[in-house]
Parts: sequence; structure tokens; C-alpha cells
Amino acid sequence: MVKTPIDLQNKLFYHPDKLIEFFKTGNTTPVTWELDPTNRCNHNCIGCYAAGAGGRTNDDSLNWDQAKNYVDQVYDLGAKAINLTGGGDPMVNKITPRLIEYIRSLGMDVGMITNGTIFTDKSIDIVVKNCTWVRVSMDGGTPHVYTSIRKVPERHFYLALKNLEKLAKRRDELGTNLTVGSGFLTSELTTPTLVQYAELCKKAGIDYIQVRPFHGDYTIPYNIEETLALQDDNFKVYYSKNKYDKGYKKQYPKCLAQTLSGVINVHSVYLCCHFRGIETKKLGDLREKNLLEIWAGRRRQNILEELNLDKCIAHCRLDLVNRQLDELVNYPSEHKNFI
Repeated sequence: MVKTPIDLQNKLFYHPDKLIEFFKTGNTTPVTWELDPTNRCNHNCIGCYAAGAGGRTNDDSLNWDQAKNYVDQVYDLGAKAINLTGGGDPMVNKITPRLIEYIRSLGMDVGMITNGTIFTDKSIDIVVKNCTWVRVSMDGGTPHVYTSIRKVPERHFYLALKNLEKLAKRRDELGTNLTVGSGFLTSELTTPTLVQYAELCKKAGIDYIQVRPFHGDYTIPYNIEETLALQDDNFKVYYSKNKYDKGYKKQYPKCLAQTLSGVINVHSVYLCCHFRGIETKKLGDLREKNLLEIWAGRRRQNILEELNLDKCIAHCRLDLVNRQLDELVNYPSEHKNFI
């Protein structure tokens, strides 16, 4: 089986301490936290799930003292990695490069999802030296489609591509292990430019592109085979084929994976990235309680008990992790001690 950075379910077994605690108690603390340094963004994308779910109902941003405090609390809870994402775009907050360095100084891994248009040469060097991976969202292979989705001037298209190239080139110059990728959401508007997008990304020298649908659009891209054919030893196309199954329904009774991955949207803590900005799904506010109190609190249990998975996004970010955990918990292998 080929393992890729986006196959989350395969990563479970690298954290036996968390799995042992989970199997003993039914609970643990996250391996990974998503942290949104800001709710501000310099793009206004159609279908942005963060904005659509209410994630940008305000323009809150973290100051340095708040960001450092929250990262320290994440570290104290035993996390191994922080994904800087949004919310808004992490690079809109000027403290983000410094925050990346601080997270790495604690020994945690750092990843980042960004539109890639706000980098400077200095911040690129910080990302290259400290991050495990960075993914630049584009969703268009031509300036026209890119700007139609993102509602920004066409120069942002060229800027994102140029910064992808800079990230890959600087990574090679410094000899670091940074993985540079880009994300593409397919739709009736974007799919015709998929191959062109892939060719541009390959030419930029990045490691991979990820292809998946806009939420609610299950049309399999007609040109996916042509796109996959561009792969070689240095460039991969990660095609999230499972997310195009329109008839899929979750078969597991509970969201078990939430205990391994948490979300901090500026000050607010959530079980899941898809709940950003939804007040009824908020676990707490870090200005009022610390992270341990929030994670161990009764409100989290109440939300879990009331959670109706039929109303959740079918192909949510942690769906494959949930499938794996459900199989381990509810369908254990016979003769498990014979390997």
C-alpha cells in the first residue's frame, strides 16, 4: 500500500501512547491541533467552508502573548504538531513567522495551509527552515478561473505560483525536508483547468498537488487520468477519490477521531474544523478557561453525546480516521494474538 501525507488513518499507529490511553479510557488529548492565528483573509473565496460555517464572523487575530500562551498549552497537553490554518489566512497575521519558529523550538512539528500570496523572502526562509510541510490553495489553472473563485486581482495567481517556486527552490538550496504542495478543489468552473494547473505546479518544482471536490460537488473530474499521468518520482498527484462518492453515509455510530485532533479558531476551541464559528459547537474560550479545562470539560461531552453524524459532512476531514478507529473498537479481529 502506498502511504501519502494525506492518508490520515495510516498515521494512527505511530502514536501508541495515545491509542493505549484511548482504548483504556475512551478519551485522550490531540496529537495535532489546528491553530488559526487570525480570522482575517486577503481573499474572499467562493465556497470557503470557514467563512460559510461562520468561521469569519469576526476579524479577531492573536497577539504574540496570546499565541505563545495557547501554543504552550497545546505543548503541555502532549501534542506533536500544530497546523497553522484558518479561519483566515495565517500569513495575514504578522506574528505567524515568529510563531512558526517558536512552535518548532518546542520540538513540535509545524504545517501550514495558506493562499501563498503574502510571503516575503524572510518568511519563506522561516517556513523552509522550520515547517514540515506547507500547502498553497489555488483551485484554478488560469488567472481567470483563479480570480473568479478567489475574488482577487489576477496578479495573485502569478504571485502564488511564484511563491510556490520560491519555496521549492529555497528548500533545495538549504537542504531541508520541507514538503511543498498545493490544493485544488474541483467544480464545474475549475475542473477544465486542472491539467494546466498540475503542469504549472510540476514546473514550479513542488512535491505534490491534492485534488478533491468542493463540498457538495461530487462530479468526478473528467481529466483526472490525464492529470495523474503527470506524476513521476518527484511530483505526485494525491487524488481524494473517496470524496467523490455521493451516496456515502457514515456507518460508524460515534466520532471517535475528534479526540486525536482539535481546533483552536483564534480564541475559540472546537471539536472539528467543520464546526468553526458555530456557537452551539464551541467547547470554550481560551480567554476564559485554559485548554485542559475546556478539553476535559462537561460541555465537550455534551456536544459529543448530542452529535448527529447524519447531519455532519459525509466526507469530513477525519472520516477515514473514524472508519479505522471504529473497526478497531467495534470490530476487533478474531484470534488477535496470532500474528
